[in-house]
Amino acid sequence: MEKGDDFQMRDIFLISDTHFGQRFAVRFFKRPFKNIKEMHDTLIKNWNNNIREDDLVLILGDFYGGSKIFSHFLLKKLNGEKILVKGNHDFKFRLKRLIETRKIKIYNRIEFLLNDHHFILTHKPLKNIKKQTINIHGHHHRVLLPSKFEQSKYFNVAVEHNNYKPISIREIVEDKLGTSNINLADIIEQIKYSNSNIEYTFA
Repeated sequence: MEKGDDFQMRDIFLISDTHFGQRFAVRFFKRPFKNIKEMHDTLIKNWNNNIREDDLVLILGDFYGGSKIFSHFLLKKLNGEKILVKGNHDFKFRLKRLIETRKIKIYNRIEFLLNDHHFILTHKPLKNIKKQTINIHGHHHRVLLPSKFEQSKYFNVAVEHNNYKPISIREIVEDKLGTSNINLADIIEQIKYSNSNIEYTFA
């Protein structure tokens, strides 16, 4: 079997800034939920209604807060193979709890090439990115992107901007490049095997 054959039927989804377990998110980000339970129920339902167990989910930061038990619960409850790009709320002790579950990988950033474009996946949007570069990011909740950034080069996957649902890589590529005809297996191979995608360690 060629490397990647087992990926042919898989899809790739992106999401950011779920803030599971963090009560402040409901009020501070003005989310349309009565309480944190309603937020959890909606986010989990939307996640699992869109993502199958064998899909790849790229979480671009600020995933959760809470106990080790809660981290196990989340990773068991949510469908898909998960990779987290660490965000500013993903503190070291939270990352350790996630890694200890052995149900998620954590990267500093993700990069792949597609149709002569360089895609860079980070939590915060990068400044001054080069021509033919697309930065998929999260972090900004109330605005899609500050005006100082060149809007056409960025795509925000924070939940507030996507109806509290994950979004497929096909939708993002179609929005940015005008096509949804992409080789998902090739993208997954680049994400999982490229040396540019450095896994987070505690060394």
